[in-house]
Amino acid sequence: MVAKDSPLLIDCPPSKRGAITTAHSTLDAAVLKLRMTAYMWQAMTAEDLREKGLGRRSFRLDEEWGLDTTTMSSSYLQSDPKNTGMGSVAKVHIVRSEKTVDQLRDAQVAQQNHMGLKRYELQRYFEHALAEHGHPFVGASRPVVAGLILDSHYSMEKGLILAHAALARYNPDGLSVGIYGSHTTYAWPRFLEEIPACLLDMTPTGDTIGNDKGLCTTMQDACSLGQLAMLQEVGDAFCARPLFSEGIMAGGAIRSWGQIFVSQNKTKQRAQWDLRDALRFLTKDHFRLPGDRAFTRSQTESLVLIRCMVDESDEPLLEVSCRAGLARVRFVDEHGKAAWEFDFCRKTAAELEDAEITAKFGPTVFHLTQQALQERLDRSKPWVIDALGMNGMAGKVGNLWGLLADQPFVKVPGTSLVLSKRSAKSLALESGGDQVYWRWAMLLVRKHRQGGGSRLTYASRIDIRVGATMDGAVVYYSDGSKCNCGVAHQTHYGGHQSQAKLLSEDETLEITRVSINMHRGGGSLNGCQMTLSNGETWGAINGNNQQDCQHLEAGEDERIIGFYGQSDTGSGYTYEFGIITAPKTVTDSEEGLPRQIYDMPELMNIDGGLGPEHQRNESENEEDSDQDEDSDEDMD
Repeated sequence: MVAKDSPLLIDCPPSKRGAITTAHSTLDAAVLKLRMTAYMWQAMTAEDLREKGLGRRSFRLDEEWGLDTTTMSSSYLQSDPKNTGMGSVAKVHIVRSEKTVDQLRDAQVAQQNHMGLKRYELQRYFEHALAEHGHPFVGASRPVVAGLILDSHYSMEKGLILAHAALARYNPDGLSVGIYGSHTTYAWPRFLEEIPACLLDMTPTGDTIGNDKGLCTTMQDACSLGQLAMLQEVGDAFCARPLFSEGIMAGGAIRSWGQIFVSQNKTKQRAQWDLRDALRFLTKDHFRLPGDRAFTRSQTESLVLIRCMVDESDEPLLEVSCRAGLARVRFVDEHGKAAWEFDFCRKTAAELEDAEITAKFGPTVFHLTQQALQERLDRSKPWVIDALGMNGMAGKVGNLWGLLADQPFVKVPGTSLVLSKRSAKSLALESGGDQVYWRWAMLLVRKHRQGGGSRLTYASRIDIRVGATMDGAVVYYSDGSKCNCGVAHQTHYGGHQSQAKLLSEDETLEITRVSINMHRGGGSLNGCQMTLSNGETWGAINGNNQQDCQHLEAGEDERIIGFYGQSDTGSGYTYEFGIITAPKTVTDSEEGLPRQIYDMPELMNIDGGLGPEHQRNESENEEDSDQDEDSDEDMD
């Protein structure tokens, strides 16, 4: 992007002969440098994904028929026109902004200016310029743009790099853009022959050029930092997640960037994409290869479930599952080091040579017995289970032994039926302490309040109470009774964002997902939203950051039959909220769930696990069912 009155020059220090020649500072030079950098990104990505077992694939570059400038010998810079060659080359679009140089270099829009009032405006300027330019930057094409701001400039007076921002926006249904300033472009290579020199050049950059807080003191640093930092913005525009990444998106790989392209001895590390980011790329059309297996919608959205099950001998069994297939399961110690890893993507030498295998998919379900875990892992360490699905979804459990000991399942006496449990817990609850919480559980279908033996009543309305935090929820039944998802005797719940949903008898067991917002520091859970099988939702997440949400889903062969959790005995705020599931083969059968399930105390909200003095019969709740209707709830 160039300003409407741009001089079409970029910063270039005297050590790069900037005072006597424009070979590295003109618009033409910037085009060559950005094109060669894009080729380097593409080559690095293709080889990295191949090594990960995902096939040799990369993003595609918009191309045009033009002069081949890949090498010096093929470049138009050669004196003999007969030596120039034509071919398909990556197209660098010159997009003119309606803003002037002074407007782009306004200190208020410089991202490095922490006192600036409009530090994110450059992103808007760039997107507006693309929209004004038109094709191919139209939302219907869903393009991903690597945007370079030509008029970036280091101001020695202000000590700021002006007209520069490292920003990105991912839009799955439209234009995705990652932008970066041109303040390090002088150090980038124009041709293949210049790559080693640029990545090994230890010449100081000098005082007239911005050094990014001491990170660009040499030409080598400026080249590596600039190319890598802009690639991070491109990765962000491709939906990579900086907060969860251990690779390129996490930064800190400046020194190892050059090791990708220049052979060095004793290479200890190399810049690469995090496996989770690479798997997210795999689901994008930009990275598709002929023969790729297409994901269904359910596979694309499938979560990675980590839970404790039981084997045929009623012994605890670790189960990790994902409908899209598993990519990796690993056990990480307290120092973040993986001690045991199952990499299902990694191919054998024979598979790497087989061009028919584009990506290797792992199993959808993976089991490990408690005996196998105890033989391999130290019982005194709280191993973290970290799992990735082939769709880029991740699952994580903080303590392996805690998961197995907590027994996240309920055995129904007199039957072989086992109910599964999984929940979202607040940080305060995870960290332990002496705080006492009210433990509760409830079923969406239970015995009718009038008795009558086999008579059952179903949940006809679920009221999710959310305000500044998650107050709780109340389930109302068709017989007029109710049950709190929280302290049993609590008669009033606040929550200005509360929403209730009326349910028909057929919809009672059609809740497929419960989304919990866990972002509240050391306090309670922050929000809750429920989803029916038809896509209808109600409740309030109470935040815009999806990274703070944990989604609790029934398995493909399960139905949600109830909820459980823990709440503060004083305020009533929710600190744990979970789902209870049963196999569809049981719930959908003619007999349905066994009758003894409705008499199990562990599936009722009676005394909160605090003793008989706190006991309250569930049927007593019906007396208050018409007295605590809150005026601040919405009804769907």
